[in-house]
Amino acid sequence: MRLEDVVSQSMARWPGRIAVVHKDRSWTYAELEAHAASLKKKIGETEFSEGDRILLWMENSAEYIAAYLAILGLGGVVVSLHPQVPVSEVSRTIRHVGATGLIVSSSIKQWTAGDFDSTDLRFILKEDELIRRTHSGPVMRGPADLAQVIYTSGSTGQPKGVMLSHRNLIANTRSILSYLCLNENDSIMAILPFVYAYGNSVMLTHLMTGGKIVIENSFVYPNLILDRMLKEGVTGLSGVASTYALLLNQSNLKSYSFPMLRYLTHAGGPMPSELLRRLRSSFSDKRMYVMYGQTEAAARLTYLPPEVLDLKSGSVGRAIPGVSIKVVTEEGGIARAGEVGEVYATGENIMQGYWQDPQSTAKFLEGGWLRTGDMGRLDEEGYLTLIGRNSEMIKSGAYRISPTEIEEVLLQHPGVQEAGVVGLENPILGEVICAVVTPNQGQLPTDQELLAHCAQRLAPYKRPKSICLVAALPKSPSGKVLRQELREISRASFRTAVRTTR
Repeated sequence: MRLEDVVSQSMARWPGRIAVVHKDRSWTYAELEAHAASLKKKIGETEFSEGDRILLWMENSAEYIAAYLAILGLGGVVVSLHPQVPVSEVSRTIRHVGATGLIVSSSIKQWTAGDFDSTDLRFILKEDELIRRTHSGPVMRGPADLAQVIYTSGSTGQPKGVMLSHRNLIANTRSILSYLCLNENDSIMAILPFVYAYGNSVMLTHLMTGGKIVIENSFVYPNLILDRMLKEGVTGLSGVASTYALLLNQSNLKSYSFPMLRYLTHAGGPMPSELLRRLRSSFSDKRMYVMYGQTEAAARLTYLPPEVLDLKSGSVGRAIPGVSIKVVTEEGGIARAGEVGEVYATGENIMQGYWQDPQSTAKFLEGGWLRTGDMGRLDEEGYLTLIGRNSEMIKSGAYRISPTEIEEVLLQHPGVQEAGVVGLENPILGEVICAVVTPNQGQLPTDQELLAHCAQRLAPYKRPKSICLVAALPKSPSGKVLRQELREISRASFRTAVRTTR
C-alpha cells in the first residue's frame, strides 16, 4: 500500500472535518483533497514521470501538505527544504537529488528562476504560476517504493539524503499512532518544521487518523502559541528541548490552563532532567512522552511511557512496536545489561539508504540493522539510556565523558536557560571540556559562578575549563544545537580564559 492511499481513506471517511488550521483559515479534508488534486493536474501538464523527485521549498502550511500528497499521488518522490535555507543550498540539493520540479511558497522572495539555471529542473511552480524550463540529460532513477528523501540537518558535515519508502513511513506512523492512542478527535499544535523527520511524523500521524493540524510557524512570541493552543483546543504538543525551554522561560505559561490538552511529546535530542522536571511541573496533569529516533528510522525508535517516567528516569524507553533494539560493544559483541555500546535498530521503518551514497549506506546499514552512532545501554527490562553521540563523546585524559551529563548540571543553576558542552583539542589531555550557556531572562550569572557551581557537583575530570555566555545557542532550523559552531565559540572563549590566568 502507498502512503497517499492511507491518507485518502481519512479524506473519504471525514470530508467535512477540519484537517488544517493556519493563520485565519481552516481547511476541511475535502478542501485539502481538492487542492491536492488541482496541484496534481498542474504537475501532470509538465514532463513529469513516475519516480521523479520534486523539491518543496515551503513553510508549514495547508499548501505544503497538499503539495506533499499531490507528489505522492502522481508516483513522485517528495524532497523538502526549510524555507530559511539559502538559494545556493536549494540549487545544490536539486542537483544532488536530481529533482525535476520545484514548488516554492509565495512567502519566499529572494530568488529568481535564473538561480537554478545550473540544474535540470523541468518546472517551477509558485502558486498558480507554472514556469516551464528546458532540460537536458537523463533523469536519475531511485529505488522502487521510494516516497521521500529527507536531508539530515548536517550539524557535523554535509547533509545526507535519507531515502524513506512508503512502507517505512506507513510502518512508523502506525506504530506512533498505537502508543499515543491517537484518533480523529485529536489535534496537534504543529510548531516543528514538516521538512524534518519529527515534524513529518507529526503531520502524517494526524492525516492518517483524521485529526486536526494547527500550524504556527513563528515562535518569536511564545504567548501567541499558547493562545492558539487554547483557542483551538489542541490535545497534543510536540517539541524539542529548546521548544520547551523557551515556553518555560519566556512565556506566561503559569497563567494558562489547557483543559483539552492530553499529552506532550519530546524527541530530537536529549531532554535534560532539570528541564523535564520543570516541564512536568507546569503540565502536571498531562501525559508526557519522552521519545528517541533518527531521520534514518522515519522518525521513531523508542518511547518512554508516562507511567514509568520516575521509575526509569533518564531513559528514552523501550523499542516502539515493530522495532528491535540492541547494543553492540566495541568488540562487536552484544552488550550485557548495563554495558555501554553503540545502539543498533531494525524494523520496517528503517531507511532504504542514503541517496547516491553507497559507502555511507554500507557503513550505517549492516545486515538489516541501522547503526545509529549513538552510545547507550539497555537495562534488564529493555529500557534504553543514551550516553551521547559516539562522535560527540569527549575524550579527556583516560576518560570518555558525555556532554549531556555536564549540560544537565549547568541547567540546575537557576540562571541558566540552555547549555551546550563540547570538547576542544588539547595536546596533553586530548580534549578539554568547554561550555556555552544561555542565561535565563533577567539573569546574568558570571562564568566564575557557573564554574564554581560545576566544581561542587562534578568530578574534577568532568568540569569545564571555560564557560561562555551567549544570547542564544547556535541551532539548525530543526532546533538541534550545532556542535561545530559551539566549538568555534568555545575556542575563542577558552583562549581568552587561558590568557587571563597567565
